[in-house]
Amino acid sequence: MRNYHYIISGLPDIALDFESSGFDLDALFAHISDMSTPEDIRCMEWLFFGLKEENLNNHFYRAALKMPNKFIREYFTTDLEIRNIQAAYLARKSSQDPSDFIIGNSEFTDALKNSKATDMGIIHLSELSTPVLKILENENILEREQLLDSLRWERANEICTFSYFDINVILSFLLKASIVKRWAKLDRKRGAVIFKKFVDEVKGSFNMDNKN
Repeated sequence: MRNYHYIISGLPDIALDFESSGFDLDALFAHISDMSTPEDIRCMEWLFFGLKEENLNNHFYRAALKMPNKFIREYFTTDLEIRNIQAAYLARKSSQDPSDFIIGNSEFTDALKNSKATDMGIIHLSELSTPVLKILENENILEREQLLDSLRWERANEICTFSYFDINVILSFLLKASIVKRWAKLDRKRGAVIFKKFVDEVKGSFNMDNKN
């Protein structure tokens, strides 16, 4: 039995507990897993696996982009686009061959590998290209990383636009929790701001869902 309504209605409290637990993502996953089906646990495991950079390779993305679950499929499509644009941009700056760092084979990746244009020839191929390229021009590394994570955050929201009580909402929550945890380690001040956004958003979303 799927307990989506019960789990999601408790997310605001879980979000607050997340701060007091010292951003223990494993404990958060275990708590939600106790109320989830094996199929949904598998989706959560896919998400967490893909949040570890050492697992991000051709094999992972090829499998993730074929997943039946909408959130996994669409989120990692976005994540791959961001990472490929970033890899190509940094390769160019260091006079390296972008082909050595690009994952996947498509018209989009071919442009990243071969185009000599300033916009890498991808403006018409990806809605993310303009914002990502603009972000990458930022010389402040922390600001740049935070802005890229903001794109991921907003994409998670977009994927769940018409989702209220399903696994996609839970996956979005866990993704954002992982971003909060990352920034709590990278920069305490920025982490606090992101955590507040996290809690406010979860509370607001839940209250809105209750009114529907």
